[in-house]
Parts: sequence; C-alpha cells; structure tokens
Amino acid sequence: MRCRVPSRRLCTVFVALLCAALAGCATNPITGRNQFMLVSEEYAIGGSAAAYRSMIGQLGNRGKLESGTARVKQIHDITDRLIAQAVRFRSDTANWNWQIEVIDEPKMINAFCMAGGKMGIFTGFWDKLDASDDELAAVMGHEIAHALVSHPRERMSVAIGVGLGVTVLAGVTARDSNDFDRNLQIGATAAALAVTLPNSREAESEADQIGIELAARAGYDPNAAVTLWQKMAKEDRGAPMEFLSTHPAVDTRIERLRALVPQVEPLYVAAKARGPSAAPNFLAVPEATNERVVSRAGEESREDYARRVAKTAEALTFVAGEVERFRRGEVVFTCTFACSITYRSNKGEWPTYRQAGAWRELAVSVMRAETLSDLSYFMLGEAAQGLGFEDAARVYYQRALEAARDGHACGGLLSSCEGIDVTKLASAALGDKR
Repeated sequence: MRCRVPSRRLCTVFVALLCAALAGCATNPITGRNQFMLVSEEYAIGGSAAAYRSMIGQLGNRGKLESGTARVKQIHDITDRLIAQAVRFRSDTANWNWQIEVIDEPKMINAFCMAGGKMGIFTGFWDKLDASDDELAAVMGHEIAHALVSHPRERMSVAIGVGLGVTVLAGVTARDSNDFDRNLQIGATAAALAVTLPNSREAESEADQIGIELAARAGYDPNAAVTLWQKMAKEDRGAPMEFLSTHPAVDTRIERLRALVPQVEPLYVAAKARGPSAAPNFLAVPEATNERVVSRAGEESREDYARRVAKTAEALTFVAGEVERFRRGEVVFTCTFACSITYRSNKGEWPTYRQAGAWRELAVSVMRAETLSDLSYFMLGEAAQGLGFEDAARVYYQRALEAARDGHACGGLLSSCEGIDVTKLASAALGDKR
C-alpha cells in the first residue's frame, strides 16, 4: 500500500529525528559520562551569547547592573582565579569570551554560567546571605563547572530535541504550509527552554565535585561550600528560593559536599602556601571589534597560558587514579564488543585532541572508552609522549603494535582509524627512541 502524503512526511522526519538522536550521544572527556549533544559547541556558545546580550541589555535598561562597585571588583577577582583553574583542565576554554555581571536584585539568590562563559550573579548573595569570598567562590566554581563539562549545551540539546519532536508532529498535523510554519514556532519555543531547564541529578553532582575542587585549587576554603548551602537552607525556610528549586534536596547536598572536603583540602592548603598563581586576566574588557580579551602589557596571553598548563600532568581528583596508572604505563584494555559504542563515540575526537596538544583530555577519553584496539594504545602513547612520560609512551606504542598483530587493529566501516596509520606511526615512534 502506498504512503499517503502525511505518512510519507512522518516517515521522512522520523528518520531525520532518529539519525539526530543517534548522532547526538557523546562522551564527556572530563567526566566520562555519555551526554545527549544534539547541538555543536559553536552553536551552544553562539546561542548563549545572543541570549546573554538580550538579557543583560534588558537589565541594563532597567538600571539593574552594578558597575564600578566593590562587589563587582570582588566577584571579578574571585571568578578570574576560578577560570584560570578551569582552563587547566579544558584548554579550549581559554578562548571563551568570559564575562560576568552583578545583577542588582537584593532579594534574589541565584547565579548562572552559560555555554562560552557568560555569567551572572544576583546581589542577594551579599544582601541576604552576607557571603564571604570563599562562599562566593563556592557558588561560582559550581556554575563554572557546569559550563566546563558542557551542561548548558546538554540542556540546549534536550530542549531542541523536544523542538525537533514537535517538528515531527507539525509535519504530520499541518494542513498546509502556513500551518506547518506556525507549528514550527512551538519548536523554537521549546528550544528557548534551554536557559531555564534544571540540570539532572548527575549534572548537579558533577558540578559539585568539580566546582569545589576549582575553588580549592584557586585558594578558597572548600568548607565554604558547606556553610554556603547551610545559609541557603536557612534562608529557604522563610521563602523558597528559585536557586534551590532546580537543585537536589539541600540536606543531601550538604552531606555530599562535606564528604568532598577532605579530598580537595590538600589542594587548598597547597594553593594557600603557594599564593596566587600567575595567570592572564580572563575577564578583561573585550575589544569592540571582535570581542577578544585584551591582555595587559607584559602579561602572558590566554593562549600561551593554556598551552603551558596543558603540559602538566595534573588531573581532577575523581580521575586522578586513572591518570596515575596512565603515567606509570599500567593501563591495559581487555574490552572489545561491550564497549564498542563508547569507543566509536569517543574516538572521533581523538585526532582533534592530538592536534591541539590536549594530552590530558586525550588520555582520559581513551581510558574511559576502555577498548582493546591498536588505535586506543597508540593514542595513549601520543598523550604520554606529549606529557613527557617517555617510558609509558614506549609501553603504549608497543602495545599498539601487539594489539594489531593479535587482530585488534582499527579499520573498516565501523572502526575507522580516523585517518591514522597506527602501525607506521607507532613503529616510527619506537624507532626514534632506540
């Protein structure tokens, strides 16, 4: 039986939706969690910048933006130190046009960080909570962590995924082209929900863990994350806060943060003893022409800083154990079929990390894929070589050749080598060391 026009349209759009959903799964190189990423990083950053300009413009017209106050300087100084730590673990964020605005709403206790580093904090943190520097670092570390591991992009993907689903419905129910165009506006509205959608429980847990560590590494007391949430819990008993409405139960949050403090306290102690680290000003005034941050005279550029810190072997605490095994040349893969989906999802980004010299990201992504393949071992060898672990690099290059000989070579339609001749390059790398 032939398809009628509505059914044919449904078939076409359904296939497009299914393909988008399958293509939208990506493994985060920092956390290792699979995320639904229907939109690109560039799209998320561009969309967030547009939404931020609109929101900040409206707030400015209403006289709600603070400028030149002690609070503005305070939050700029704190946030700059946090960004410098974030860049250590994701070097491409050095090129974000980071921006923060203090929004004059004394009764509002809220903060956010969009894709690309567009941030805002409401004055309720000062006026209602009397937040200390350490407590402000706790909340902004948490928000920066969301952007660092692409939670805003993930929420945008969910919202646009809903919009795409509505598009399918529009295509099925439209009586004519005008109806179809009108129904598509529903999809645009669904996409706009990205800025208000709450994070998942997993995402909040990730932001807690990474945020408290960013603050500790920047020299802020991690115990302040606990006291901040205790203050918010007390305030919430009087009138429920918008900030808490999108977060897990406060008591659960406090206990989780209290358990994280001992893990990151040594980082805080070391940072305090070392003093503020040299880093560029990521919140400098943008140039009018291209919105790129202007470095102060004699200051290390953001790009140079990112390249320098990317060469260090430091890792976030929740992946530190894996990185230590990698450093010692002890990573061994045994998984083949069960991890093949994650492997195919991850490996497409490995050449990009390799070319950019993002060695930590490359090593973590390969280890999270856990797949026995000559390409996996070769990429570990490249990461180890890039970080200066000569002995470990040699081990991984050798394992790449052994994997190929044992029938675990990349190649073919479902397991491409991403344009890399593993055997040739691994052999050359070993030959250079002899």
